[in-house]
Amino acid sequence: MSRKARKRPRRREARSRERPSPVPRTFDYRRVIGQADKVLAESDVAVSADNWQPVVLDWFTANERDRNELAHYIAAHEEQLGVTWARDLLRLEVFFRVNDHAAIIAHYDRAMSRYPPAPLVKMWVAEQIGRHGGDWWRARPMLLTVVEQLPAHARPRYELGFLHFLLGDFPGARHWFDEAAARLTDDENDIGAQVFYNRALVRYALDGDREAAIAGVKEALRLNPDYRQARETLRGLRGRERWVPW
Repeated sequence: MSRKARKRPRRREARSRERPSPVPRTFDYRRVIGQADKVLAESDVAVSADNWQPVVLDWFTANERDRNELAHYIAAHEEQLGVTWARDLLRLEVFFRVNDHAAIIAHYDRAMSRYPPAPLVKMWVAEQIGRHGGDWWRARPMLLTVVEQLPAHARPRYELGFLHFLLGDFPGARHWFDEAAARLTDDENDIGAQVFYNRALVRYALDGDREAAIAGVKEALRLNPDYRQARETLRGLRGRERWVPW
């Protein structure tokens, strides 16, 4: 008798997952989640099946462009989201408001990674992973994905510029700072000041054009008059001796 060949079951393709960032040994995830829930309760933020979408949109962001982006994400993935997702996102927002960097990164890895990737969330968390977690090699591919998904946003491009600046790649930094500057909106004065300030430093390092650097720093101070570092840099640039920004 001839033996019939059995078809082998197809292997499912493994989903590519981002490598989680390490957290301090003393970090208590359950405790910070309880604290976030307490803050939400004290703020009278109650999420239900009837209101989770408007609650998230009202509480998570005040920026109109970000709000529209989040609404678009919800509409595209509504069946995969819901009350649990909304509660997790609001907890993340609490961690952002209190600047708990470890909680932001841990909550993203443990909770938000279970849902369809949200470019807006990834953008904000990548900044935390790079700047405060010190894991720029994880943050960089996240930001490169975000710039493709959010073509009109300045922030991920600024973060990539800052990364190249730290690595000493000034031409690369200038490219991303230029990209960010071209996408700034009228309600982004804080990030805009950082874009113009750091671009001025990079341009000065590359070209030595003091007047162009002064103009860039002045623009940063126009957007944020309380930018102390920019004010000190401006005094240095106006001095007679050659000034070095680091």
